[in-house]
Amino acid sequence: MTVRRQLPPLPAIRCFEASARHLSFTLAADELCVTQGAISQQVRKLEDYLGKTLFLRKTRQLELTETGLEYYTVCRYLLEDLEKTTQRIMQKNTTNTLTIQTMPTISVLWLMPRLADFATQHPSIEVRVVSDIRSLNMSTDGIDLAIRVGKLPGQHYPALAPTIDLDLVSHWNGVQSDYLFRDRLVPIMARELYERVGPIRSIAELQKVPLIQNSTRANAWRDWFRAHQANANLEHQQIECGHFYIALQLAQSGQGVALVPDVLLQGYPGQKELIQALPDLALQNSAGAYYLLAHDNSLPRPAVSTFRDWLLGQAEITRNALV
Repeated sequence: MTVRRQLPPLPAIRCFEASARHLSFTLAADELCVTQGAISQQVRKLEDYLGKTLFLRKTRQLELTETGLEYYTVCRYLLEDLEKTTQRIMQKNTTNTLTIQTMPTISVLWLMPRLADFATQHPSIEVRVVSDIRSLNMSTDGIDLAIRVGKLPGQHYPALAPTIDLDLVSHWNGVQSDYLFRDRLVPIMARELYERVGPIRSIAELQKVPLIQNSTRANAWRDWFRAHQANANLEHQQIECGHFYIALQLAQSGQGVALVPDVLLQGYPGQKELIQALPDLALQNSAGAYYLLAHDNSLPRPAVSTFRDWLLGQAEITRNALV
């Protein structure tokens, strides 16, 4: 007797897992190269299939329900195992394919717009991009290169430099790093909000408007105020979001002041609608930076070394553009 497996639709699972990982339909759509509406439709389809609500849909924010968190945990590991096995099998048959892991927003705003240039120069090399903020093990995760932000081990940073609560990698054995560009947080706001509340001339005035808080940098505002020898009053008027891309969108819509790395602001499509709050205030680099990471086992491959050289060239252009 044949037993038919009772499995949910795979496209819906992919959309749900990406949405849960980013806590954003928008970033999930960017990752999967579909529209936000398609993502939302697939998630609804999965919820109907399960008869359970997976997300709490708040204004410009998603939260996993208890059932959603339980289901995401299972889906994440299943898809990771499937992806790693697939990569191992495919890498046995090709040397012109490489996998690069990036943080979600740097992928959308910096890497992806530049990949067409690489594809034009090297049409025989296929580049696969994986977006994730979780700790990376380059010895086991099937990643050739990674763009990450954080501290280099053994490097000292100024005591008041804003912290980055992310690890570059979980294990450094065999991993090499190349500096890409700084992480400098800039307070930005919409021109429309500026016209509504008037000029912000001091840190005290800054704290009278809503501050947009990114959960991946939970201490960013606290550290920023500390770096400017100011007391941070963060008990009220905070807007929580899950990623810098959402923070930029919230700022653009006039909902508050966001604190974002200037390299992300440089690539944001709505940059012209944003201005810097307290433009005369000296800014400070964070305790960490963006790096390109590679494992010793991957670097000898021509496709990997070619992409690395190209990416470092792109990073130099970006550094020269940052003032």
